[in-house]
Amino acid sequence: MSAGSRFDRTADRYAAHAAGREWGGFVAWCECRPEDRVLDVAGGPGTLAGVVVGSVATVTVLDSSPRLLEHVPAGVERVIGRAEQLPFPAAAFDLVTCVNSLHHIARPARALDEMARVLAPGGRIVLEDMVADPDGRRARRWEEIERLRDPEHGRLISPGEARGPLQAQGLHLDAEELWLRTSEVAPWLEVAGCTGGAAARVREMIGASEFEVRVWRARYRRPTAE
Repeated sequence: MSAGSRFDRTADRYAAHAAGREWGGFVAWCECRPEDRVLDVAGGPGTLAGVVVGSVATVTVLDSSPRLLEHVPAGVERVIGRAEQLPFPAAAFDLVTCVNSLHHIARPARALDEMARVLAPGGRIVLEDMVADPDGRRARRWEEIERLRDPEHGRLISPGEARGPLQAQGLHLDAEELWLRTSEVAPWLEVAGCTGGAAARVREMIGASEFEVRVWRARYRRPTAE
């Protein structure tokens, strides 16, 4: 998601789409506290930040798209940067979130290491993203569809892929869930700016007006220092 990426080109459209999300379930998983220092990694237009900003001490949104950061609401700090190299000191945050962004990050394991590094003792990391189909053939076909829609797409991780890097950094898995989400093809293509032959091929490969994806959510905790 570098400058000039499709997120810069479609920032207004993406921000409008993100504004329609219902955040209640995810925020409940965050267990926000008044003293929390919150970092939303690859947080784009700051939609989640806008929901929690009044209930925590500070909120920071990091993203590599300057155009998306223009949409971050008042009262939230905006930082241009990459998830694989967070420009913050160790233990700087009590809550770190990353929503629907790991599949855009070139090195997810490195980004997870960085999230763990900046997490304070007793802190939480809450992650949510689409994940790969356990059937390898279907997973490869879906990756082809994703890259037709968005050539900057990285890859969908597996639900257990975050566990190794985060547990190696001393965190433990506190809660996890997996579900199917139904999405409409037309707005999904529109928000990515996918048109013409690529959009036609995506529609052909999906073969329906809707599709289902597997969505994963997990909360990790760092033990409180003794």
